[in-house]
Amino acid sequence: MRRLFLLVTVAWAAVVRAEDGQESDVAGRGGVLLAQGGGYGFQQRPPLPGDTPPLMNAPLMNAPAAPRPPPEPPDHWLEGVSVLVGGGVEGYTGSLSSRVALGPAWTFILGLHPTSVFGIELAYQGALQSLKDGSTGSGTSGRADIVRHAGQANVTFAFGAWQVQPFVLAGVGINHYSVSDEAKAVGFSDGTGGYVPVGGGIRFRVQSVVVDLRGSWQLPFSDPLAPGGTGQDTLGLDTGSYRRWNATLSVGGTF
Repeated sequence: MRRLFLLVTVAWAAVVRAEDGQESDVAGRGGVLLAQGGGYGFQQRPPLPGDTPPLMNAPLMNAPAAPRPPPEPPDHWLEGVSVLVGGGVEGYTGSLSSRVALGPAWTFILGLHPTSVFGIELAYQGALQSLKDGSTGSGTSGRADIVRHAGQANVTFAFGAWQVQPFVLAGVGINHYSVSDEAKAVGFSDGTGGYVPVGGGIRFRVQSVVVDLRGSWQLPFSDPLAPGGTGQDTLGLDTGSYRRWNATLSVGGTF
């Protein structure tokens, strides 16, 4: 009888130990095992500190969309700092038109536009010309007889904040001439002189690229290049017997 009692006690302890292990395993998975009517039931326990949050298998269908940036104002590109580079052609009128041929020109323009219609520019210009051969002016020497480097400051005024924007310009500049020995032999000289640029053009934008097409008259004063260009009346813009013109097409951007 005593042996039977011991066997029953050992068997009951084994059953209780197995059920305790199952309860701890279930509780570790986020629940509590409860006695219910002679059996056991499972109840979800509240989350404890250190628990791993449940995974979200389905995406949020009603999540708010990310806000879109506000659209850029249509005249935004007309303001700010602009950088333009370009090329074109340069020539002379008056007494030099029959002696100096048209030649290539190039430019770099740094602009500041505090408003959409007013701007301030600092520009570098360069150009070279060949002398025309013979007294009839037919043909050219084929040499770079006159090389010009210049810096100028302009103010620009536009007629409106339009997508195709006409503008006028005026300023003051200084240039330096380097001439060939052949040009010196016929009266041209190296030297540095001033000039007054006046002109205008149009600006517009293609995608994000700013396009600038402009032309200007450049009225020399105290100009050493050729006889008749020295000692001009700058207040009356009397530039003697010749003037210079310049036309360029430039591209760049506004920042």
